[in-house]
Amino acid sequence: RYDLSSLRAVSSGSAPLAAWMIEAWERGRGVEVLNLFGSNEGGMLFAEPETVPDPAQRGRLFPKCGLPTMPYRTRVARAMRMRLVDLQTGQEVVESGHAGELRLKGPAIFSGYLGRGTEGFDDEGWFCTGDVFEISTENPDLLLHVDRAKDLIIRGGYKISAAEVESVLTSDTRIVEAAAVAMPDELLGERVCVCVVMKSSSDSIELSDVQQIFQQAGVAKFKWPERIEFMTELPRNPIGKVLKRQLRETIREQEGAR
Repeated sequence: RYDLSSLRAVSSGSAPLAAWMIEAWERGRGVEVLNLFGSNEGGMLFAEPETVPDPAQRGRLFPKCGLPTMPYRTRVARAMRMRLVDLQTGQEVVESGHAGELRLKGPAIFSGYLGRGTEGFDDEGWFCTGDVFEISTENPDLLLHVDRAKDLIIRGGYKISAAEVESVLTSDTRIVEAAAVAMPDELLGERVCVCVVMKSSSDSIELSDVQQIFQQAGVAKFKWPERIEFMTELPRNPIGKVLKRQLRETIREQEGAR
């Protein structure tokens, strides 16, 4: 129906891409697919056919920047420097499978927020993105995005990705939307609370049903939700982003009233 003969590439961001989507564009239409991760402050990671050839990986993994042997398309990717920092210990993450905040230096990073001094930068001048990544267990030159740092739930010292919890929940056809947030706990610090929007008002789901979904998905038990809240819709800002801070505050107020 559309003439795509002049289209050379398309880009995607904000959520992982399924491998079949990339293959459909590249093999079916001859159009390259680029997966991007970026921020307004200048940090950007590009997954391209040269840096991440495998479509199954390119939809969810990003190449580290500043590697001398990585075949980047842009000079800025080679000029940038990055590190992952454990938010609890402050130590640099160098092993696969361990989560850390992405911090960046280089010519693409902005000089700072107007009138707010060095806010957003650590003591060594690294820009703190607020996004948590892991070094991939499949390839140490690639990174896996875990979650926003403020959205991580820390239960008894174990870090839980809200995005992972939400992905498992929305795999159930009865659930249209889900948001996982931390609820305070005197013993463990935080536990997992999920706010869900059901597909139909006639649908129902109990906490035990939710936990069974996680068990069947093979998710570690410490990540299982321990409270469920039903909503007609999730609160969002004008651009459609879920207001998790509002959800967390509501849960804390409810916990304090008990």
